[in-house]
Amino acid sequence: MLGLLLVLLLTFALIGVIIYRGKQADAQKRAFILKDPGVTTGIITRRRRYKHKRVTVTYRVDGRKYTLRTRVNRAFLRGHQMGDTTAVVYAKADPSKAVLKATLLREKN
Repeated sequence: MLGLLLVLLLTFALIGVIIYRGKQADAQKRAFILKDPGVTTGIITRRRRYKHKRVTVTYRVDGRKYTLRTRVNRAFLRGHQMGDTTAVVYAKADPSKAVLKATLLREKN
């Protein structure tokens, strides 16, 4: 019984570390993007409405095409269909690092 409790505690601790590091990496990415941001228009090329709601957005910077796959909330999915445009904020130093402007604004509030 004690062994099972120990395994459960270690499992929860490991899950906590994974979540913490994921959030930390996301915060570092956002800080990098916001250090010198650019804004462009992207086109929604895929929507995933079940489980983890996601969209795939393609955007261009200096003639080069990039793809952003990101989680979104239900409100975003309700208001956007495939083929719709949306604002994308990217790092000028590395345009492959990007976030949706709508996601960025939502997380600031």
